[in-house]
Amino acid sequence: RRSLDAILDKTSKQTDIIKLLKLAEFLEIDFNEALIVHFKDRPIEEIKELQSSMDITFINKFFDLKTLISLGFINKNDSLEILKERICKFFDISSIYEYERELNEAFYSRTKKSFSDKMKDFWIKSSYKYFELIDNPNEYKRQNLIDLIPKIKPYTQNTETGLLTVFQALFNIGITIVFQPSLPKTQIRGATFLINDKPCIVITDFNKNYSTIWFALIHELHHVLFDLETIEKTKYHLSGEPDLFLIQEDKANEFASEYLISSEKMRYIEKMIHNKFMVEKFAKECQIHPCIIYSQYQWRQSEKGNDYWGAFKEYFPNIKGITKKLNVSNWDNESIKETAIKVKQLLTV
Repeated sequence: RRSLDAILDKTSKQTDIIKLLKLAEFLEIDFNEALIVHFKDRPIEEIKELQSSMDITFINKFFDLKTLISLGFINKNDSLEILKERICKFFDISSIYEYERELNEAFYSRTKKSFSDKMKDFWIKSSYKYFELIDNPNEYKRQNLIDLIPKIKPYTQNTETGLLTVFQALFNIGITIVFQPSLPKTQIRGATFLINDKPCIVITDFNKNYSTIWFALIHELHHVLFDLETIEKTKYHLSGEPDLFLIQEDKANEFASEYLISSEKMRYIEKMIHNKFMVEKFAKECQIHPCIIYSQYQWRQSEKGNDYWGAFKEYFPNIKGITKKLNVSNWDNESIKETAIKVKQLLTV
């Protein structure tokens, strides 16, 4: 009773937010309206304290700070003001609350978030923002992609510029590809979005494997060809994560696998898998990088219960230099906008 009277009389030294919330419910008014009315004449220090408390609560609710520190996105000892400034600058928003309001309009909202959900949301929203700011001006036509796909495979052999050349060719037919580092606590290999009626693909360095990057690209292009109507309704599709909308990952996996090297060809070369000369010769005939053969062999053996994941490491290119040359998004960049401009320049031929 006393605390309620103090709220009504505005005589309390500190506002009891729970009591204020209950009062708003009793009066059947919006809590935000109750806050405005109550704090109109309150001491400025109390208002600042409440705002800081709300900001901290919001940041903890929507951001996995521990993982973001490990990624270099923020520093362990950053103040609240620095945290807010970092989030706003990175996402090109004027308030941290726009992170939920504006970006969730494009996707969804959850009331309870696990650490994995928070990082997944962060990854999805940053990817979406990149595509929105890159704003591919080229028209997308499905037939153009059908015509281009048979020409992609030979570029796997060029570890210097092959990926970039393919990304540029796809950008030219209305499909934007960006490279995002994979995130801890997620299994995301890639993702396909539909933004402004144009397919947008994210490729990750999940498994840190050159062959996997190409596999993920072809896998996502299968989704563009055959699942775009579903993705239009669901807004995006994540490959490597459980899918609630029953998009068939097996078909996309089979498509990518058979495209890079058919099962028939694998049955022929796997008998000579330990003969480096024969593998390289056959890879050249198939117009693919040799590590794709080794990677497919590892997968085929794993299906038989055999573990070859540690084998043939010396035949896989180091992807650090390859992905660095793509000049795409990393979490220590100052803003998505700055990076989006650079990526657009890189992809435009």
